[in-house]
Amino acid sequence: MTIEEILSKEEKQTFDRKSINISPKDLAIPIVAFANADGGDIAIGITDKTRRIEGVDFETKKLNELLRVPFDFCNPTIKVGIEKVPCVDEKGRENHVLVMHIEASPQVHANQADDVFLRVGDKSKLQTFEERLQLNYDKGERYFEDKAVPDATIDDIDMNFVKNIQIRLVMGKVHWNISKKTEDL
Repeated sequence: MTIEEILSKEEKQTFDRKSINISPKDLAIPIVAFANADGGDIAIGITDKTRRIEGVDFETKKLNELLRVPFDFCNPTIKVGIEKVPCVDEKGRENHVLVMHIEASPQVHANQADDVFLRVGDKSKLQTFEERLQLNYDKGERYFEDKAVPDATIDDIDMNFVKNIQIRLVMGKVHWNISKKTEDL
């Protein structure tokens, strides 16, 4: 990736730009959002709106804080690839822009405040409880069958059916296909 590509690229589903002055907790949001969606790249050291090149080389303390974000502010930790792209900053100095490459993750990730974000277009969208639950289902971390059924009682269970299965299990005679479970019993 070149600085020209970074400057000409539009912020979208898989790309974002952030200032070197972004706080670590704020940087965690797009990292989490990209990991929960399709993955993406974050160019750090360029202002969002004006595309002014700040660079990262002369901000060692801030840079080190931002490099720790995937470990310290994301749960679980998000694997991030790092690329330094050469540039000339707004002050005419040789510098670099840092590009974080985030892969789509098979897990659901949250920030330090346990908020889950998903990249939607050019925004990192905070997920509601139901959206977060759906993301867990989509990534196979939870199963719909595990969801409690409101107003269900023990009377909703066919105890004769359960007893029949228990007997067959003990006798080693259960051969059933889920789609036709009652036919084989």
